[in-house]
Amino acid sequence: MGWLLLGYDVENQDPEATVTRDFLKIAARVHSELDAPGMLFLCGRTLEHNTDSVLDAVECGLFEVGSHGYSHIRFKTLWQVDHNGREEVHEGGSLGEIVREVDRSCALIRNRLGIEPRGLTTPWGYYRGLGDRPDLLALLRSSGIRWIRSWMRNASDWVPVELSRQPFFYAAQGFPELLEIPLTGRHDCDWATNLGFEPREFGTVEAYADYVAGQLDTVAANDWVFCNNQHDTTTIRWDPQMIVVRRLVQRARELGMRVGRFADYYASRVGCG
Repeated sequence: MGWLLLGYDVENQDPEATVTRDFLKIAARVHSELDAPGMLFLCGRTLEHNTDSVLDAVECGLFEVGSHGYSHIRFKTLWQVDHNGREEVHEGGSLGEIVREVDRSCALIRNRLGIEPRGLTTPWGYYRGLGDRPDLLALLRSSGIRWIRSWMRNASDWVPVELSRQPFFYAAQGFPELLEIPLTGRHDCDWATNLGFEPREFGTVEAYADYVAGQLDTVAANDWVFCNNQHDTTTIRWDPQMIVVRRLVQRARELGMRVGRFADYYASRVGCG
């Protein structure tokens, strides 16, 4: 009946801000109440400023930990065309910069948390994921990464990504052990910016939560995966009670979907569980 995977980009890099610490406390409480797993994709610089808070959150036993790079450098250049036709180009980092981003972030996760990171989500996300960058796939494989969340945009380098864009291995590129888990639907940072809780399409976060949860009917009917995305900063700003996550978990369980770990989903795809 399909899977619901809950991933969080934990990336606020202001050492004076309490956003990440506040988010981690709320996320740990909500996930414990729901008895639902989730994954924290950590920027290395964010981890440096919030190590104790991350350790406290991980202590609940429900969170996996993965990399989100060290300082949020883009892995690829984006040529964005938004719903108003406005175009913007955002340059990606050099290979050398990305090597340092991955190596440094993974080392911090190992050294500060005692966890071997197997998952990585790229900053921003890209159309076609990393399918056109075998050099980056080779880097991630050598770093121990096995599942990647990088296909997070459509052909306009915008959102949403269609629900039918489902996980696949990068076998054609020569990396059959690397699994891409696309981020379907919208990024949470697009909620209020382009949809709006008022006075635009959705008047409240509750109305938006019902809209997102309604997409699970299609996912469950097709035995698909729905990979949700939220950030520390935007969660605290727009949905500090994590209404969207609560509604997603509720609806997934009503539909008989598995609310699972990324590691368990990866294992199921390679025949290990």
